[in-house]
Amino acid sequence: MGAGDTQAADYYMRKLLRITFTASVLWNGLILLVAPFVLKGYALSDEAANLVVILVIIHNIFNALFYPLSGALSNGLRAAGDVKFTMYVSLFSTIGCRVLFSILFGIWPDLGVIGIAFAMCLDWMIRAVFFWIRFRQGKWKEFCVIA
Repeated sequence: MGAGDTQAADYYMRKLLRITFTASVLWNGLILLVAPFVLKGYALSDEAANLVVILVIIHNIFNALFYPLSGALSNGLRAAGDVKFTMYVSLFSTIGCRVLFSILFGIWPDLGVIGIAFAMCLDWMIRAVFFWIRFRQGKWKEFCVIA
């Protein structure tokens, strides 16, 4: 963006997303496969081990699907100069989603830590939607990074 080449920036943002999605799916898949074996190295009750496996499944599925858009894409938008938008979305989703829904999902339906994990995933999903819309609209291309 410093050179003002918005086409190259768009190309590399899309390339970054492809690489991130691929790496995320592979990494999270590997962790899903390895987690049950790693848990055998700990002195956990069956209930605790089952809870960890459920949490790893929830985390890794949502991480593979949504974190590349809510994490890597937001970093790309910030690098292009779209700092305020990403900050406001992150604050809104962290406070408005992660905290609020952690309380709602964790206490109200008595999901406990699983409810908190779902709240975190909802946060990633909401960020992903906001950042993907911002990326598609192209407003991030209007910022001047280096004057």
